[in-house]
Amino acid sequence: MSLNGDAFGSLAALFTTGSGGEGQSARTTDGPTLGAITTVLVGNLPVMAGLWTTQFADAVARIGGPTALVRFERDDVTIELLRADGRQVPPAGPAAVSRWLPRAASTVRRWLICVPADTSPADVLAVGKEILLMTGADEAAVTGAYLRLKYLADEGINSGTPIERVGLVVVGATPEQAAHAAARLGDAARSFLGVDVETVACLPRIERVESSARATYPAEECPPIAQFTRELEAARASASHRFDSDNSAPPLTMTTEPAAVEPKFPSMSQPFASRSEPVSHGDSAMETIHAPQAGSHAHSAHSAHSAHTTHPAPTRSSPAFAALPTADLPLKLVPLLRGLRPLGISCPMAPDVELALDDERRMHIVGRTDQLARIRTVRTWATMHRELLGMAFAELKDGFEVRERVLLGDAREAISLHGTGVLLDVLVIAETPTGRVQVVVPLNDPMTCG
Repeated sequence: MSLNGDAFGSLAALFTTGSGGEGQSARTTDGPTLGAITTVLVGNLPVMAGLWTTQFADAVARIGGPTALVRFERDDVTIELLRADGRQVPPAGPAAVSRWLPRAASTVRRWLICVPADTSPADVLAVGKEILLMTGADEAAVTGAYLRLKYLADEGINSGTPIERVGLVVVGATPEQAAHAAARLGDAARSFLGVDVETVACLPRIERVESSARATYPAEECPPIAQFTRELEAARASASHRFDSDNSAPPLTMTTEPAAVEPKFPSMSQPFASRSEPVSHGDSAMETIHAPQAGSHAHSAHSAHSAHTTHPAPTRSSPAFAALPTADLPLKLVPLLRGLRPLGISCPMAPDVELALDDERRMHIVGRTDQLARIRTVRTWATMHRELLGMAFAELKDGFEVRERVLLGDAREAISLHGTGVLLDVLVIAETPTGRVQVVVPLNDPMTCG
């Protein structure tokens, strides 16, 4: 940022709204995309670099879903989760981060890996091919950014893997200043280095972020940068095989200011079909009973017991239970879950995943065991459309809380979903003196889902 003779005024401007009152939390341009794992090079930034990297991570999370910001420094590593709905990072300890990655890979959608300023170009290129440069807009910052790109470009040519594109985030500047700095840097990089520089975002000032968890670990307890990325990629690949072939996060397009995104909204004229008849299994009709909801924080075993005590006491022989195969779960799942009512719309990217509201005006995204990736997609879609959803549904206008929920037909399927942040319910069949009934039993609650 250019000096203006008033250091205090310049610093204050980074935290306050300009005279235009535009409320620009993250102005972005059309076209550039971010992959699931991005290497972030931090250049010359106004104030503290950590504040700006967190700002950008929050802007990414606002559009793309739960995002992890991993900052490698000389003596320690800091991991911060943005907009992750209460998910936690592990306590410090030997190999704690490595053990946590497989679980985190199934819930965190974007990973931003910040490398130290003194990291060699060879080590930067070894981390990954998706590279993003954060810089200020003043003369020194732009010059420093060009030199950083030159070192990277030279190393890429020497190693036989030339870089073709680098993303750019300009911070602490107005959109006009950012555009001017990006044009200068882009022209020079393209003309002399053969590298295309694409502006991903402009962050004019520091604003409030939604951080879910943050912890710092000694460097010796964490894998080095390149190894960390390899372990993360392996964990993501493993997660995609466990849940869905499309579990990997699609490229994130930074299109417009997140708060003003207005993509096409699906038609609301086709509500879900309500289910008034009893759920059947085989040739015999059975009544569906609901155990107390997971939101009551009761242990699942106690919940199941409470469900049974609402019926006549069984005979001396123990009641028989049978797991219902996933293939035999009914077409619509929401009618089986007490306290939920269908929202009446569906996400166009995953129309088979159901949306519902509970009595506390929370949105529930309900699916089956093999639909976790599509549930995550619907969550991102709902977050992007939260303003339009609030206009369509009065219950969502004043607050927007989303819960992901999976209904199981076999309790053993919960093993692979433990700790993913998803509410789990299982539908079982119970033999009672009055006949066979279906019982919906919660297996966890918002405090224990991960």
